Amino acid sequence: MARKKIAVFISALYEDMVRETVEGLLSAAYGEDLKIIFFTSFADNHTSQHYDRYQDYDIGEFVVYLLPDLSEYDALVSFDTYMTGSFIEPINKLKKEAPCPVVTLGTVREGTCNIVNDQDLSYAEVIEHCINVHGARDFVHVAGPVERSFCMERIEIFRKILTKHGLPCGDDRIFYGTLRPECGDEIVDQILASYAAKGEKKLPDVINCVNDYTAIGVISAVESRGFRVPKDVIITGYDDILRAQFNDPSLTTSAQPFFRVGQTGMEMLLKILNGEKVDSVVAVPGTLCARQSCGCEPLNFMRKDMIREKYIRMVSNMESLSLADTNLILGGAVGITAEDIYNEIEDSCLRETGFQDAVLCMIHDWNTKKLIKDRDSLQNESFDVVCGVWNSQPVLRRRLPKGQLLPPEMMDDDKPYYIFPVHHLQYFLGYFIVNPKLAERGQLHIKSWLVSISTILVNWFFRNQLTDTVSELEYLYQTDMLTGLYNRRGYYRFFETYYEECRAAGTELAVFLIDMNGMKYVNDHYGHAEGDFCLCTIAEAMRLSASDDEICIRTGGDEFVVLAKHYDHVKEFTYTSLVREKIENLRQIGGKHYPIDVSIGCYRCVPNPDGVASIQSEAEYYLGKADEAMYIEKQASKE
Repeated sequence: MARKKIAVFISALYEDMVRETVEGLLSAAYGEDLKIIFFTSFADNHTSQHYDRYQDYDIGEFVVYLLPDLSEYDALVSFDTYMTGSFIEPINKLKKEAPCPVVTLGTVREGTCNIVNDQDLSYAEVIEHCINVHGARDFVHVAGPVERSFCMERIEIFRKILTKHGLPCGDDRIFYGTLRPECGDEIVDQILASYAAKGEKKLPDVINCVNDYTAIGVISAVESRGFRVPKDVIITGYDDILRAQFNDPSLTTSAQPFFRVGQTGMEMLLKILNGEKVDSVVAVPGTLCARQSCGCEPLNFMRKDMIREKYIRMVSNMESLSLADTNLILGGAVGITAEDIYNEIEDSCLRETGFQDAVLCMIHDWNTKKLIKDRDSLQNESFDVVCGVWNSQPVLRRRLPKGQLLPPEMMDDDKPYYIFPVHHLQYFLGYFIVNPKLAERGQLHIKSWLVSISTILVNWFFRNQLTDTVSELEYLYQTDMLTGLYNRRGYYRFFETYYEECRAAGTELAVFLIDMNGMKYVNDHYGHAEGDFCLCTIAEAMRLSASDDEICIRTGGDEFVVLAKHYDHVKEFTYTSLVREKIENLRQIGGKHYPIDVSIGCYRCVPNPDGVASIQSEAEYYLGKADEAMYIEKQASKE
């Protein structure tokens, strides 16, 4: 009987819960005649929630789920819980079209067999513990994004349990976060403001959080405002990630049965493949973990020995991978040919990267910027094995037959493999086949290493183009690294061109000078990273407002310049208004509580029809006049 081939869709492999689920799945598959191939990406909800510019990145990541022809697989397993939101619908479409059995882990999908955490029981158990053991009566709930189904389900459980005990649970007790620790400050400020408005106590008895990451962020925010956990407020989470156990204070939560979910999913799949009937939904209960954040463990108790041992192992692994990453970047920087780059990547694979096997496959003509939108786009594509190692030996480099993703020797062995996409933003370059050591490995470092591969390949391609294009080299020379705008050199480069165009047309040349107000205050009170955020926000607002060939420049510090041709007072007013509007929009999107304000001065003038003796002096003159106008506005704003 032919060996069964199983495709598994996962994401965010570096998350503890995903890794545990994978380990459970593999444990149940051990000894079975199965070939398991994981198709995985590093697109995650943290990225998509905070950086809209990464949406193109997610387009490139999703191609990994289009690679397998599911008609050639005996089954598909999909762990949906930690997929980024934009992936859910297209993955559901792939499931519905799959000609093979489908098992979904972590949530319930119509038309598939489903293994889930018994959320109703385990999430409710955390809330019941706070009521029955600690006598809590006043709760608020910190939820996640409304588009995530499990977030909405946990709100309903929260309300159901509080209603059962006759406790208040209205909309005023629900606050929405991002599922990440970074939302803690904003959430706690909202809770404090809500309780201050009621004129009652400062905090509820319990802040019940949708997951551990949120709870950890809330604990930090509460303590930074002078409150104590659990004396002033109990804080609970859900999942029991590693940080929950070693946090200070350790987090009361429910350990989701990730290992058991993966194990049960594979057991169900084996029954299906054997022709047995199975339930459409199987729920696996979690385990209550009552710790310091609710008062069930003393605050002076810390698992120091466990932390130290794990820390030493993880740091050792991360140092090895970081060294491989550094050598890869340095080697890639001097590579002349594609073969040089492939050799550097292969050499890096042989180092302690955490991959027992690692093979890079590139789509044919990858440097032509291929945009893969659906599986049909892959039908006529072929892939080249360009470098890598298998069984600690260099892999044979050759072209794979169409439709084949793994070299025959890898397809025939008994190892599970993980396929990661290699891409530059939305442009698909190929994929990496790896067999990683998941246990106690810096998974984010593995992500960094894989992203470095894409970056090095793309940089090599662009570097070769740049050597033939002097204008592109000049562009890089004149670019501000923080904001991506032109730097001061860009101003002088474009000034003469714009000056001459306006002189010939008899139209006004405009120079704006934009200066941030309160930069020192932001740096001193929020840190230089927030100062950089402000500078990037202003730069992005300038770019978004530019629709008529305006040149956007950062001349240094918190000072910006815009060079514009064929301007008049209407265009000046429109551009200035748009910049301020865009800055405010971006500030709100970024969830910043401090203002981002600018002073803007503009000097417009028709260039001298007879020309000037020194274009450099003229450029300085326009800049000086714009600076005077900006200074007048800045002084007026202080009055």
